Amino acid sequence: MIKTRFTMRLVCVSLLLLSSSSQASVIKLDYSLFFNYMKTMYKLDYQHVTTAFYLVDNSTQKQCHINQVDMVVDDRIEPILFQAPGRLLPFYSDQHRKDGGVLLVDIDDNLPTGSCNLQIKIMAKESELSNLDEDKLQLIDDQLEGVLNKNAGMVGKYFLPEFLGVTVKLSSDSNEAQLAVLRKDVTVTENGELLLRPDEFHLIEKINDLNLTVTRISPWLSKSV
Repeated sequence: MIKTRFTMRLVCVSLLLLSSSSQASVIKLDYSLFFNYMKTMYKLDYQHVTTAFYLVDNSTQKQCHINQVDMVVDDRIEPILFQAPGRLLPFYSDQHRKDGGVLLVDIDDNLPTGSCNLQIKIMAKESELSNLDEDKLQLIDDQLEGVLNKNAGMVGKYFLPEFLGVTVKLSSDSNEAQLAVLRKDVTVTENGELLLRPDEFHLIEKINDLNLTVTRISPWLSKSV
């Protein structure tokens, strides 16, 4: 039961979409959900990784387009930063948690009610994706695993899937010839992501030599293989 409950909480939190009018769909989210994850990162004070919040269409797995995000606390409304293709960027505030803050997310009007889920991902900060080398990749790996264990808690961490290493996502302009070179030494998934164990981190130099652009580094867990 502990494993199932934690895994669902970490990977995908189902949402209820409220139809605020015949034209728009608005998702209502308790701010405390975001705060709990941001608090973990705040306590750990990790410099290389972060927690990211995405809205994803549960049928296509594409990010839901966001039109507007506001924080509502009593009669106060404050805008929340976001990236239009599905990423929420809430600020960290214990006072807003105590006051019962709620996020109202206005999504693409063409999406049917109930089509988006919130996905919570641990990943390397975008600022850390350049000038990658073996040592830096190891630091990212250590911190990704540290965040996952902290989020799971003292008991839940023993029920986590095995942490195998990192998943490296490359820019969409990577071509088949470049991936073919990597396949000789690196596990490449069907969607072109690279799976690296710690003893393979030195292969980041091959990625650099091919002038490939890394766009995301996230955990590689045993259940994802």
